[in-house]
Amino acid sequence: MIPKVSVYQRIVGGKKKWGIRYYLSGKDIKEIIGTSKRQAEIAAAAKTNELFGEKFDIPKKQIIRLEDLYKEFISSKRKLQPSSIDRYNNFFIPFSEFIKNNFSTGMNSINKIKRHHIDEYANHEIEDGEKAPKTVNGSIGLIKQLFNYAIKEEYLIKSPAQDIETYQVDDEKEAPYFTREELIKIWDNVNPYWLNFLKFLYYTGMRKGELINLTWKNVNLKKGKESVTVISSESFRTKTGRKRTIPLNQAAIDIIEGQKGVHSKYIFISQEGKIIHPDKPLRNMKNALEKAGLEGNVHKLRHTFASHCVIKGKSIYEVKELLGHRDIKTTMIYAHLSQNNLRDVVNVLESFPV
Repeated sequence: MIPKVSVYQRIVGGKKKWGIRYYLSGKDIKEIIGTSKRQAEIAAAAKTNELFGEKFDIPKKQIIRLEDLYKEFISSKRKLQPSSIDRYNNFFIPFSEFIKNNFSTGMNSINKIKRHHIDEYANHEIEDGEKAPKTVNGSIGLIKQLFNYAIKEEYLIKSPAQDIETYQVDDEKEAPYFTREELIKIWDNVNPYWLNFLKFLYYTGMRKGELINLTWKNVNLKKGKESVTVISSESFRTKTGRKRTIPLNQAAIDIIEGQKGVHSKYIFISQEGKIIHPDKPLRNMKNALEKAGLEGNVHKLRHTFASHCVIKGKSIYEVKELLGHRDIKTTMIYAHLSQNNLRDVVNVLESFPV
């Protein structure tokens, strides 16, 4: 006889929680599922199937711990950049901690992790963790990749994340940027050693990692063709994998000229004479912002470059190429800034007879 699995409700930490209950080998077993009765019912059905399999000696799938699966998954990714690993870790660690704290059996065997666990995690991140939908969607994407890998390696037959829906993201989001006055405040408050590094990010729209890995062989200072080329190397891969060339204005040229003789390979190096650790410009920018009473980060300089270009009348398509975006949709977050220039576009019709 297959044990009957029922759902029940109880108060945990002052909140109503739903769980499942069943008897196995004479023991009364209870498991808290979450805040949704529907998810508890789904869990009860899943547990029934699990117990059915044990009853009739259906072969068990290979067991692997959640953290071990993640390590395997990361190892399977070839030429993964440190920044990508950091991004994956930022998505995985909160999920792992949530499973550990709320459904601990899932840590020792991924077979124990069900759809309702992932739903609960996503809801928790939005409601209790106050995470942005885009961030939670990133977590969901990583979780789906992780369990798809488990299927590929035959740890699972079906992914518990297969039908998890992502959250709606506001497509009208506008990119944050610094005003000219705010930039002056930042330059006045930043550690002088990092001033030219941060200014160069603003003058070119480069990503922090791109500038850290910029070498002299990818700099052209020939008169009238001054530019830098962003390209992957053995030790660095661009975010999109694509090569792009960025023309330099006079301010950027002056900075490059001033870096001659500092290092034989890299344009910018740390104060210790080594390749810059990504945390260094982050911390120095943060300190400057705190002193200036402003909010933002290093990446906001890239947004500022693009925003100021659009404000000054440059097209979204031109800015797209400078930023190295694959899709024009990514660049459209700056489109609203060109509204003041649209009148010039429609005014050209005045020269046509009707």
